Amino acid sequence: MVKVEFVRSSGKIVSFKIKGHAMPREAQVKVDLICAAISAISQTTVIGIEEVLKVKVKYEIEDGFLNLNLGDVALEDIDRCQVLLETMMLGLKSIEITYGDYIKVETEEVEYHASYEPSVICSQKRSR
Repeated sequence: MVKVEFVRSSGKIVSFKIKGHAMPREAQVKVDLICAAISAISQTTVIGIEEVLKVKVKYEIEDGFLNLNLGDVALEDIDRCQVLLETMMLGLKSIEITYGDYIKVETEEVEYHASYEPSVICSQKRSR
C-alpha cells in the first residue's frame, strides 16, 4: 500500500510524504501502473516547483519514498506552490477513489512557528 500524507498549515500544504509500493512485487502488472501514476504526479509536482516556479525546496527521493518540505521556504513562495500541490493532491485522491486498496491519502493540520518549523497542534487526519 502507498501511504500519502499531506501536511497543512493555515489551510496551505507545507509538506507531503509518500511511502510504500502499491503491492508486493509478485503481483506487478496493474500495480506497476498505479505506482507509475503516483510517481508521475508527485515527481512532476516537484519539477514544477523547482523548474517552473524556481523555488528551491528540500526533498528526498528513493525507491518507494518521496518527501518534500517547504519549511525553509518564504511564505510568498509557499503561496506560489499551492496550485501545484493542491493539483497533486486532487490527482492522488482521484487514484484513491478508483484504487483505494493500493493508496491511502491523508492530511494533517499543523502550526508553523516563526522559524517555519512545523509542530503538530492537532492531528486531523482525513482521507478521501
